[in-house]
Amino acid sequence: MTNIDNQNQENQGLGWKVASIIMGVLLIASIAFGVMFYNRHNESAHKAMDLSTQLDNTRTQLQGELATLNNAYTGEIATNDTLSAELQKKVTEVADLQDRIAKAKKDLRSSLANNKEIQARLAQMEDLKVALEKDIATLRDENVALASSNHDLNTELTSTKDEVVNLNSKVMSLTSANSKLTNRLKVLAPAGFRADNFTVTSADKRDKLTTKGKKIEEITVKFDLNNIPEEYQGNRSIYLVLTQFNGNPVTVVPGKDVNLTFGEEAVNVHAADLENIDLKDRQSMTMSFEPTDNMTPGTYNLMVYSDNGYLGSTGFMVSK
Repeated sequence: MTNIDNQNQENQGLGWKVASIIMGVLLIASIAFGVMFYNRHNESAHKAMDLSTQLDNTRTQLQGELATLNNAYTGEIATNDTLSAELQKKVTEVADLQDRIAKAKKDLRSSLANNKEIQARLAQMEDLKVALEKDIATLRDENVALASSNHDLNTELTSTKDEVVNLNSKVMSLTSANSKLTNRLKVLAPAGFRADNFTVTSADKRDKLTTKGKKIEEITVKFDLNNIPEEYQGNRSIYLVLTQFNGNPVTVVPGKDVNLTFGEEAVNVHAADLENIDLKDRQSMTMSFEPTDNMTPGTYNLMVYSDNGYLGSTGFMVSK
């Protein structure tokens, strides 16, 4: 029993020792933690003071920068207003410039069109100038030719003066022969109307009048048919017959042989030209023929027939 008590007492003493040790350790730990916390608190306090100071300095700096920025913003606003006014002015100037550019383009297009028209007119005038120069050169050549022809005509006129007397006598004979022939033809084939007002012209290849046998290219005969009785009006064939003075055919003039019957009489003619016409009361006719070679100088007879008889005749002369 005594041993148990002693043992309990020893155990209790040991517990207090352990407790004392633990309390000591805890106290030491608390003191160490307090010292560490205090140091950390002081350090944090110092840091907080430093941070506060830095914040104050930063705030002061930022406030100064903000004031500077406000001043700069105010200046920029003023500058922006100035620039806006200048920009509006520039926009107005650009719009005016665009209008002037559009007008200039329009004027340029108009100028180009006028220039093209002027160039075309100048080209036409140049062509006209070239044509006129050619015409002048041609006229000069023709003038030389005409001068030469005039000289030839003067020479021929001198040489033909001696022929005039002979020709006059031949014309008288021709007139007499034509009268006899006309009377005979009227007896043979009275058509009931006449061809009057004969005009005979001969021309060269340039359509210039000439009587030279070697230059004649075409002979044209014009005459009138007037006062045609109604029973002879309507569709008729008109024949132009060419013969030499002696009545022989002209071989250099092509034609068509035609057999005509007037009543009981048969008449064979060599028509140099033939025209079908619807006869009225009055009309003028033009007939023509073209020699295939030079015509022999001399006197020729021209006679006009219709399909119902002889109408009239005339004569013409061909010179050398």
